[in-house]
Amino acid sequence: MNVGKYLQDHIAHMLFWLVGLLIADLVLWLAPGQRLISWPTLIYLDILLTVFFLIFIVGVYYYRAKWYRGIQQRRQAGADALNWPLTGAQNESQQYMQDYVNDILTLHRQSTDQLLQEQEDQQAFITRWVHDIKVPLAALQLTSDQIADQVDDQTYTDITTQLERVNHYVEEVLYYSRLSSFANDYLLRNHSLREIVSSALRSQMNSFLGKNLQLSMFDNDFQVLTDDKWLLFIVNQILANSVQYTPQGGRITITASQDKQATQLTIQDTGVGIDPGDLPRIFQKGFTGKNGREHNAQSTGLGLYLAHTMAQRLGHTLTVHSKPGQGTAVTITMPFLSYYSDDHATVTTPRLTGLNESNQDDQENTPQ
Repeated sequence: MNVGKYLQDHIAHMLFWLVGLLIADLVLWLAPGQRLISWPTLIYLDILLTVFFLIFIVGVYYYRAKWYRGIQQRRQAGADALNWPLTGAQNESQQYMQDYVNDILTLHRQSTDQLLQEQEDQQAFITRWVHDIKVPLAALQLTSDQIADQVDDQTYTDITTQLERVNHYVEEVLYYSRLSSFANDYLLRNHSLREIVSSALRSQMNSFLGKNLQLSMFDNDFQVLTDDKWLLFIVNQILANSVQYTPQGGRITITASQDKQATQLTIQDTGVGIDPGDLPRIFQKGFTGKNGREHNAQSTGLGLYLAHTMAQRLGHTLTVHSKPGQGTAVTITMPFLSYYSDDHATVTTPRLTGLNESNQDDQENTPQ
């Protein structure tokens, strides 16, 4: 609170003072009998009393300014002020306000603690459920392997593909529940990019075979600074989307390159593509867009949201290029360690543009 606003708040007090001073002057001037005081003396007395009054008003301001500065500091502190009780009340009105603010902070802290406890309980339940459900999933996978010779190839492929999808959705739930504790569950180290991509491809093998998709993959290997578990999940999410929205006999091309600043991994498909109106929203949680409504009614809208969120927390960037009917290309950019301190680096903002139709010629192979 500055002096101007403080004086503005005390306009009523100043008007009351002036009216009181005027009444006193009239009483002294109009008193019956001989005048007690002359006009010059009366005016001098009024000026002197007014100066004393202003000094008093300004003095009170500076006396109370410390308390108001404390409030201003808490406003500037943002969320940190939620754990910063208000102190130093100088009178009853400030004490009343101080008690109210501190009561609100206490209630907020209690509500937050309760919410965090509920969230921890929910996360513990989800984690336990995911681990429990993996047991029957593994049993089903073993059973499907045992009956492989008893059913035709197409039926076996359909069964294993659906099992892969269930396992993928289970992993999606698990990683979604871990987002809040991400800072405690990652380790940045140099990893082989080809090994991570190959591991993701193995988990999608039956889906590739079931839709007879062609695959082109880069030959050279690159070392990237990342957390292999989280990056594997990101690549899996992007691959799952590519497989899901690419028709029978389509093609998925995986390329990798390096420049002086980063390593780029691009996964490009020949699928249905993304509607231009949906592109700005594809990283929003729960957004399924036109494709989710027309091509996959079971879409949850969590895949790209999780991939984008995890990429940001790892210091990576997701870039999406797409054209309806021609396909989609998603690029993961992984900066080198020295690039993080570059003043010109902007590695967390996704770019959404039209599809770059130029494809690199890579060796074709089928996932084994």
